[in-house]
Amino acid sequence: SKTKTGICLLQDGNQEPFKVRLHLAKDILMIQEQDVICVSGEPFYSGERTVTIRRQTIGGFGLSIKGGAEHNIPVVISKISKEQRAELSGLLFIGDAILQINGINVRKCRHEEVVQVLRNAGEEVTLTVSFLKRAPAFLKLPLNEDCACAPSDQSSGTSSPLCDSGLHLNYHPNNTDTLSCSSWPASPGLRWEKRWCDLRLIPLLHSRFSQYLPGSDLCRQNAFQVIAVDGVCSGIIQCLSAEDCIDWLQAIASNISNLTKHNV
Repeated sequence: SKTKTGICLLQDGNQEPFKVRLHLAKDILMIQEQDVICVSGEPFYSGERTVTIRRQTIGGFGLSIKGGAEHNIPVVISKISKEQRAELSGLLFIGDAILQINGINVRKCRHEEVVQVLRNAGEEVTLTVSFLKRAPAFLKLPLNEDCACAPSDQSSGTSSPLCDSGLHLNYHPNNTDTLSCSSWPASPGLRWEKRWCDLRLIPLLHSRFSQYLPGSDLCRQNAFQVIAVDGVCSGIIQCLSAEDCIDWLQAIASNISNLTKHNV
């Protein structure tokens, strides 16, 4: 039997494809998605987290954001500077949607509105966030250097929801000074981590897979779905290349065949 792990995209219903991790064992195909869970004590999932951070003289909040209500999604943290305590606090993650800023509900705010609220938030800001597991594709795009982003307080440009709006207020990238942790609030007792968590488990015994569109002889390009004997479907798994798709199909077929022989 073959074992295999890799990153693919999953098309589930009418939603945008989102990144998943596939893990193939001898008798099961595991589909996992990223989520943020509490790892202090008994792990549990939380829809929302509240994090307090302080603006530094050098580096500001150390966050970049994308998205906004004009795209029917909340604003999402797209970058966290390695030099900022936001990352080291272990409470904020790339992919976190900003729901509230100092108690102000920004779920339905446009991108530029959220930028302005953060800029005017004072030296300390309390964010209510929730990890957005199925972010639209443009949130995964690299920063476009030509975008009219607003990197500082003094910028007169307009932020674009399609690129990173950097909130590195008064940030000087060539400054090598290290920041002191003592000025940051201590993390509460809860500790969070971003992990791959099981989304769907497909038992392989008597399962089948298909590359074809239902009811047609049209073959999907670099994509397939696995259907268990009880009808549970993996959804459409999109591989990153034709070679990768062939490798997955051969590995899954081999394990199904071995299970069938063993069962007989």
